[in-house]
Amino acid sequence: MYKPADAQGKAQNVPVPVMPELAKENSKAGLEAFIGYWYAQLSYVGETGDMSFWLPLTSRDCRLCLRLQESGEDGYVDGRWLSGGKISIPVVEVQWTADTMRAAKVQVVQEQIDYYNADGSIGRSRSEASNDAFALFAKFADGAWTVVDLGVIE
Repeated sequence: MYKPADAQGKAQNVPVPVMPELAKENSKAGLEAFIGYWYAQLSYVGETGDMSFWLPLTSRDCRLCLRLQESGEDGYVDGRWLSGGKISIPVVEVQWTADTMRAAKVQVVQEQIDYYNADGSIGRSRSEASNDAFALFAKFADGAWTVVDLGVIE
């Protein structure tokens, strides 16, 4: 049974997000579905520290993605864990053009995050809940989408 992380310990039996078939299509609806899946995987990273599903969806050239990866790794090193931080994306606006690079504006809402050390002590100051807009750029190649760039819209 799923148990979210709390001050007593890490999340348990976290369901792994499943990629919808639509997210495999090179279409506007396919990209929207892929973006939902990509953020679901990023939320899963926050709950588990497991990046094995998220990393293949993400270009190594995406600088902000690399910072997200580093942050995810740091949160689980030496037995540490996070509580909270679930991500939802209430709005996705895909700009579908003739370019091979596709762009979308994404509203990203993230719950507050509490950080714990392996002994259960507070790891660092909490990250407050956020509600931000991101520009996400993706490419479809070899039958799959990849996030190639990401940035906060000021």
